[in-house]
Amino acid sequence: MFALTVDDDLRLTLAEPHHAEPITALMLRNQDRLARWQPWAAYRPSVESTRSYIRGCLDRFAEGRETYLMIEHDGVPVGACGMRRDAQTLIADIGYWLDADAEGKGLVTRAVTALTDAAFDSYGMRRAEIRTMVTNKRARAVAERCGYDFEGVLRRAMRFPDRNEDVALYGIVERHA
Repeated sequence: MFALTVDDDLRLTLAEPHHAEPITALMLRNQDRLARWQPWAAYRPSVESTRSYIRGCLDRFAEGRETYLMIEHDGVPVGACGMRRDAQTLIADIGYWLDADAEGKGLVTRAVTALTDAAFDSYGMRRAEIRTMVTNKRARAVAERCGYDFEGVLRRAMRFPDRNEDVALYGIVERHA
C-alpha cells in the first residue's frame, strides 16, 4: 500500500477498494455541504459506486496518471485528496475535500503541501494547479496558504447538473534550489 506520512498525526493513504465503505460514509455525511462546491457530490454515492471509482483511480495510478488518497488524521479517515498528472505537459492537478468536523485544523493545508512536494520531487512535474469555485473561500485560502498564485478566473468552467460556475485557477511552478 502506498502511503505518504505527512507528520505525526496526518497520513495520506492510497485508496483501495476496501476503503470504499468509510469513504462513502464520509461523502454521505458531508454530501449537502460538498454539493455546493463539487459537481460529483450532487449524486448520492453508494459503496459500490465508490469502489468502482477507486478501482479506476488505481488503474490510473498504475499508469502513472493519478493518485487518489484518503486523508487520515490520527488513523481515522477524514477526507480525500488527489493528484492527476499529465506526462506530456508535466502539470499536476490537485483536489481535496474534508469532513466538516475535521475543518479548521490545517489538515488540508498540510496534505496539499505534501502532495505539491510529491508532484515536484517524486513525479517530476513542472507545475501544479488547483481549481475551485470562485465563491469557495475556504478552498481558495488553502491554495494561497500552500504558496499557489491566483492566476485568474475560468468563466463557467465547472459543470454542475443544473448550472456552470466560474473557477478560480491557482498555480505553482517547480521550485529550484
